[in-house]
Amino acid sequence: MMLSPLTHDDPAAIGSFDLLARLGHGGMGTVYLARSAGGRTVALKTMHAGIASDPAARTRFHLETDAARIIGGHHGATVVDAGPHAETPWLATEYVLGPPLDDAVDLSGPLPETSVRALGAALAGALAQLHASDVVHRDLKPSNVMITAFGPKIIDFGISRAAGDDRLTRTGTAAGTPAFMSPEQATGQEHTPAGDVFALAGVLTYAATGHGPFGTGQAADLIYRVRYADADLMGLPETLLPILQRCLAKDPAERPTTHELAAQLHDGQGQFADHLPETVLTDIGRRATEVWQHQPYRLPAPADHSAAETVPAATPATSRRTLLKAGGGSVAGAALAGAGVWAWLGRGDGSESGNKPGSKTKPGGSPAKKGSWLWRLPLSVSQTAPQPPRPLSFVASVAIPDDNGIRVIDMNRGGVEIPSLGKAPAHRCTAEEEKLHSCEPVRSGDGPITIKTTDLMSRDVATASVEFKDYNGGLPATQLLCAAEGVVYVAAGQGKPSGRAMGFTAEQKWSLLALDTHTGKIVWRQPLPSRPETSERLHFLAARATNHDDDYHLALLQESSEGTVTLAVRDARTGKLRWEQPLEVSDPDDVQGLLEVDLFHVYPPSGTLRAIALKDGKEKWAFGTGRARGRTGPPTVGDSVFAVEEGHGLVAVDFVTGDVVWREKGGQGKEADLTIPPVAGYRFVYSYDRKAGRMRVVDAGTGKVAKTYEAEGDRFYAHMGIPERLIAVGPDFIAGYNLG
Repeated sequence: MMLSPLTHDDPAAIGSFDLLARLGHGGMGTVYLARSAGGRTVALKTMHAGIASDPAARTRFHLETDAARIIGGHHGATVVDAGPHAETPWLATEYVLGPPLDDAVDLSGPLPETSVRALGAALAGALAQLHASDVVHRDLKPSNVMITAFGPKIIDFGISRAAGDDRLTRTGTAAGTPAFMSPEQATGQEHTPAGDVFALAGVLTYAATGHGPFGTGQAADLIYRVRYADADLMGLPETLLPILQRCLAKDPAERPTTHELAAQLHDGQGQFADHLPETVLTDIGRRATEVWQHQPYRLPAPADHSAAETVPAATPATSRRTLLKAGGGSVAGAALAGAGVWAWLGRGDGSESGNKPGSKTKPGGSPAKKGSWLWRLPLSVSQTAPQPPRPLSFVASVAIPDDNGIRVIDMNRGGVEIPSLGKAPAHRCTAEEEKLHSCEPVRSGDGPITIKTTDLMSRDVATASVEFKDYNGGLPATQLLCAAEGVVYVAAGQGKPSGRAMGFTAEQKWSLLALDTHTGKIVWRQPLPSRPETSERLHFLAARATNHDDDYHLALLQESSEGTVTLAVRDARTGKLRWEQPLEVSDPDDVQGLLEVDLFHVYPPSGTLRAIALKDGKEKWAFGTGRARGRTGPPTVGDSVFAVEEGHGLVAVDFVTGDVVWREKGGQGKEADLTIPPVAGYRFVYSYDRKAGRMRVVDAGTGKVAKTYEAEGDRFYAHMGIPERLIAVGPDFIAGYNLG
């Protein structure tokens, strides 16, 4: 998409976003470059007013918003905000730094085979995620595939729908782009996931040859060729020919699955940028610079504006890692989602060890060695701390709170980028995309709760503060639980603290609050049970907020003063309790910070592995007797639900049915630690054997162990950054590991 000035017909703002420039204009609506009040750059899609009066069109737009949320920021453009019910519906997503595939091919010619294979495998992974939620795209084509330095992103879900749902499709009517639709779609029949595989093969043919498999021309001619003619695969590399021929079979049953296709196309090694032509990487850098030419108010671009002149042309000597950082880390918010696009895990090299220029401190320990940590830094954690440090990830950095305050660490080198962002302890910090929310204790023991919001994605670290005077920020047990859409969920109290560690007294009144950091208002409050003065436990062990189809949920693990644990889900907009149920937990510390949710389910961290509907608390499936071969540990949600199965190792479970997708192969997982949940990456899952001190890297699609390496830690976390890393937290250290 090319930037063009706003016209007198364009509004100054939509929702809370200021419009900067036009990105595109079509029959359905206009796409703008826009910026939020917090500085986040987005692509904002609107519907034409005339079309907005059509109920069917509005339904399509709502479905598009849902599909974009389902695919998420790993393989699509992250949904920042949306107004599907507004008079003029709109959808704001991250601004993707990169060209559409058709522009990339126009710029550099047909892509080399290595690029096509990497592109195809990543897109197959994206479609697999979409299909796992029972959604099909139905309009995959080169212009709907954006190329970033970290991997492709699928956009434009305007005609996507739930598999098997024909409410918006009449029998015998073709919906889609004729040159890339499947034979069944061309006749108005049901378009299943196999139809998306057919379209993907057409996209890859275009990428490799510069032409589609059925040529160009009138729609009727194209539809005829799609249904009856053989695909034109002239110019396709010989090794790709049998793979794509099978994908282009007229019979959907003969086509491979997305998982099969991904495995046939690529082995998952290297970073996506390693496979891109230099001309495409240069264009990505140009686009990253161009977006900063526009200020957050209406301003036409100058007549002599030429952003391409501001980025030097890449040469073979230009560092791809430099282009990765320039193309992914320059725009607030864009790199956050860009970090999660490439379906393979980055590999480290010797160039990443050592200090980042300008770092305040050096990494602890010796230089990284292959198969061990890249960097390691000490942590100071007192025995009386109510909650262990939990890393908060932000693209190329990680924030870690300990007894000395909050540090921001460069993930690649371990250099401390920001030595102190205040003194808030771990239980008073939470992250929301590119923002860090923190609440420092009031030294006097009596004063308002003050929430600081620090934007770690902007060029300059900017901190805003908002006070809530109804509650005492001097109470040590105040908790920041989680945050979503600028609302922070907090456990807060009224009254004076006692002299004990947690400061509880019988006279205090405690509440669960939703605090709006934009307006400074309390959205809602719900009472919490009082705590005895002797209690040294916080009210909550974990919390997650989620939203789907305007249905907002707040999932909570709540601990009573007696040590019992309850799983509860509340309406995140009102605080009203939807449902709650007790959990069997031998020690509440075992489930500290462990709570997995997706758009529809919550997965308890103890007992039988099971999926519970967020909306009503009903059990959807249980992986217990007749399915499990042993006890299972706390789950992790990725492309499947992953857990350690006692005596066997990792098991992958379908999150829709609860059926086994695969069990870890090779027998190396028999000693895997049942108390440490696995870590889900994009292509691999990571499981720790504490006894052996080794991390196993397991293929997320097959269950085969790809490699093992030495590791140490009590908890491990995936850092979906640039590139992806593994974070280990021990009793007195934090370390960064390669995931490749």
